[in-house]
Amino acid sequence: MVAGRGAVSRVFMICPEPVRRVTAGVGTRFVALAGVLGSAGHRVTLAIPNQAAEAAAVGEAIRVVTAVPDRLGGQADGHDWVLLHGHLGNHYLAQRDDLPVVVDLYDPFLVENLHYHRSLGFAPYRTDHATWRLQLGRGDLFLCSSEEQRFFYLGWLGALGRVHPLAIEDDPRLERLIRELPFGTPDDEPPVASPRSEILPGVDDGSPVLYFGGIYDWYDPGVVLEALPDLLAADPRTVVVFVDHPHPEETPLAAAAAARRVADERGWLGSTVRFEPWRPYDRRFELAQISDLAVVTHRPGLETDLSLRTRMVDLLWLGLPVVATAGGSMSRIVEETGAGATVPAGDPGALAGAVRRLLGDPDARRRASAAGRGWAQGRRWREVAAPLLEFAAAPYRDPHRDRFALLAPPATTAREPIGRRLRRALDRIGGAR
Repeated sequence: MVAGRGAVSRVFMICPEPVRRVTAGVGTRFVALAGVLGSAGHRVTLAIPNQAAEAAAVGEAIRVVTAVPDRLGGQADGHDWVLLHGHLGNHYLAQRDDLPVVVDLYDPFLVENLHYHRSLGFAPYRTDHATWRLQLGRGDLFLCSSEEQRFFYLGWLGALGRVHPLAIEDDPRLERLIRELPFGTPDDEPPVASPRSEILPGVDDGSPVLYFGGIYDWYDPGVVLEALPDLLAADPRTVVVFVDHPHPEETPLAAAAAARRVADERGWLGSTVRFEPWRPYDRRFELAQISDLAVVTHRPGLETDLSLRTRMVDLLWLGLPVVATAGGSMSRIVEETGAGATVPAGDPGALAGAVRRLLGDPDARRRASAAGRGWAQGRRWREVAAPLLEFAAAPYRDPHRDRFALLAPPATTAREPIGRRLRRALDRIGGAR
């Protein structure tokens, strides 16, 4: 049964990343969206790849189950629609095709994973590409994070036959096909910050603390380390805080390893440069809150152009001034709102100068903090999730989905190499002509 307009619906959410006390971006997003849907009265089942008992952060109102890839279709029984993201959802799509499907594309993982081919080869790219072809061919509504992402994914949808005369006739702006749902901020005010001495032992209150956060391979921690001698000359107590990845077994960490090696070679590791553990979900803001500035540096490229930089959403909500590399939607927001400063990519002198100016001007930091918090108003999860709540009130199938769509490749599973499955799909497309 599909819920009628305005009705309470039953949603089966397939989260591809573990949800535990220590939870990263995709897990955090799914927990937040589950909470928004549950608060609106919808009945939510959250399927996660780890043990359901580990998902204490979700709360009692949400039903949590362990996703069983070969049984995901059956686990969705009794639900009205499905929300999925990433590769785990492929197993569901391989098993049934009778419920409306929302595909969350906020994280353009195909683009991110392009950075890993030297360590992982080309198999992940082939898998990611087949995943997007499958999911963009089979979804009924797609979610993205920004206008840049929306046009990027419309290109994919056009190539796959999902943008066609009937779609435009029914929905000229294609708002029933793809909507923006960016990363949101918590409903509550930021928590009260703990004393710095408890969060960063050995760092006194007068030391300038720069928060970077987790390092992925498209970030550029190297330029921060190149700028550090200049910053230490201005104040030898300066500390840079990086955060270790919560799931190192799942993510190549070449940039993080290189930053750690440089810090160690220069005698900074553990003192001037701190690598801190990823914090549990209920303490996820504490390192940023005891910092004076955030530095968010990345390399130019397609990932930068498409990324929302979700950590910067949190930082502006917290009121932490940001010095960021120019490029991408969040850096543009920092520039437009005055929530900090942007600098050219790969320029340690410009980075050091911007950091010094803000550290030396408390009034400028207060203005940047207020600007960030002002921007964050109206970005709470319950507000940015409006497109999903509209869908949940009246789930629908795209009536023209299959009329012009290219045949999507079968789902990626462990039973057969994805390259072979994709070749078979392409052979079928050729045979159908």
